[in-house]
Amino acid sequence: MRFPYLRQKEIERLQTQLTQTSFPRLQMLLIVAITGGAGFVSSYFMLHRGLHSMAIRYPIALSIAYVVFLFLLWLWLRTSTDNYGGDFSGISNFPTPSISDSGTAVDGIGSNGSGGHVADATLRAIFQLEEFALPVIVFIVISAMLVISAWAVYIAPSLFAELLIDGVLSASLYRKMRGLETHHWLGTAIRRTIWPLVLTTFVLAFSGWVMQIYAPKAQTLGDVMHYMKTKRK
Repeated sequence: MRFPYLRQKEIERLQTQLTQTSFPRLQMLLIVAITGGAGFVSSYFMLHRGLHSMAIRYPIALSIAYVVFLFLLWLWLRTSTDNYGGDFSGISNFPTPSISDSGTAVDGIGSNGSGGHVADATLRAIFQLEEFALPVIVFIVISAMLVISAWAVYIAPSLFAELLIDGVLSASLYRKMRGLETHHWLGTAIRRTIWPLVLTTFVLAFSGWVMQIYAPKAQTLGDVMHYMKTKRK
């Protein structure tokens, strides 16, 4: 029989140990910074490969960055083995992200159809108030990225503790504490982080779509801001 409270008790113990002996939030800040860089590079690469739509490119770049994030968590687990002991057999080989998968997704993207004219006309009418609307959209995009980054840093101690339970310590803890509930480390990582990712992906896709309608020739957030400044003159 498995007892969830034993798992929670062990997570709290490891969380305290991590906070006292290392800098989990600083480590997560570094992971988030590298993840953000991966997303930026991915977006830049796709832009120069011909994917100009922000509504499509930004969510794809965020998805690629998320795969990098999971890979960095796996690296963190491997480097934590010596510090926290235990059998590492609970961690399986991390699935290497395939560039061809992203390419397939991009190749399957068609051009804008004739539908949605009513929605486009409505948004164009709203943009008669662009002095207020566009700064809000830009603010939402930037805020979404900052919030998800800050949230990841904030939960770092508890997330790392759970990953240690499920990835590094599971085998040895089973020998010592029969009934301790454990999961696969990748499932734990996704479960703790997937919903903020989904919400941010939706925000980026919607914001990219809105900005593309406002400035049809814009290919980046910087282009939209430049276009907005030009219209004010």
